[in-house]
Amino acid sequence: MNEPLISIIIPIYNGEKYIDKCLSNVVAQTYKNLEILCVINGTTDSSEEKVREWMQKDERIRILVTDVADLGHASNLGIENTTGPYLSFVDVDDWVEPEYIEKLYGGIKKGYKICKGNCTMYDGVKNLPAYQGRSSGEISIRGASFLLPCRTISVYDRSLFEKLRYLEFSYYEDLSLWPILIATAGCVYYINDIIYNYNQTNETSIMTVRNEKHLVLDKVFAHIFSNLTPDLDREVNLLISALFIQSFWTSNYQYVPKDEVGQAYLRRVKQVVDNRLVGYYYIVENLPVPKEMKERMIRFYRN
Repeated sequence: MNEPLISIIIPIYNGEKYIDKCLSNVVAQTYKNLEILCVINGTTDSSEEKVREWMQKDERIRILVTDVADLGHASNLGIENTTGPYLSFVDVDDWVEPEYIEKLYGGIKKGYKICKGNCTMYDGVKNLPAYQGRSSGEISIRGASFLLPCRTISVYDRSLFEKLRYLEFSYYEDLSLWPILIATAGCVYYINDIIYNYNQTNETSIMTVRNEKHLVLDKVFAHIFSNLTPDLDREVNLLISALFIQSFWTSNYQYVPKDEVGQAYLRRVKQVVDNRLVGYYYIVENLPVPKEMKERMIRFYRN
């Protein structure tokens, strides 16, 4: 094959009811030179058996089994145990369109190290596009704040992961590396075609489960800042600020209990981001939210 090998990493935790749909779409890709690694991470159902059945059907499928039930760990194992010069991630409960890899690699061939596409958000009834009113093209570091900070719906140049790994044993592992990957790449090429389907009906997904396990943004942003090197410019700091405001104030804040546990969490978050969020006040002032909310956001960062 003339085209380079692209490694698709599929972390699988108790995904037996999704595997057939996921893998049938992955193996049917129009881009054929694929390495498909299924990382079975701590599963207690028949996921491993189902993947091994698929291995008999398609020699491109490989399996790696670990007792560690953690998505960040599974993603890192996938990076370390694949060989393609380019990487992509697919979550087992989602499904991809036939030209998922072909279109994303088309962006890579234009000279970019990350290519990201549009997707649908499937809620069991409707497939709504994640991004509307956008056009395909280069997205700057600062401009990438509109993109979902997730591993999936992308193809990456493997060189980006030479010294970078996802945060392990924590929710929001995708977010923990996303701004640093963009900063290292310098920009993102965005394709406005819908090539991925994000399944929001999985009852065990982080996006469905609503509890105090979400109180980890202190660890997530500490991981981001630990990978922020002096050669990465002001643009990535602005992106990190925007991502913090989106992740903390739009969703995470609602999980914070009104007790000492919650107060301790808020103190940890404040300690991690203190004086590190470039443009925080400017971004807040320009948000389309009530004045009372803006005052709360400013008070949190200022105190």
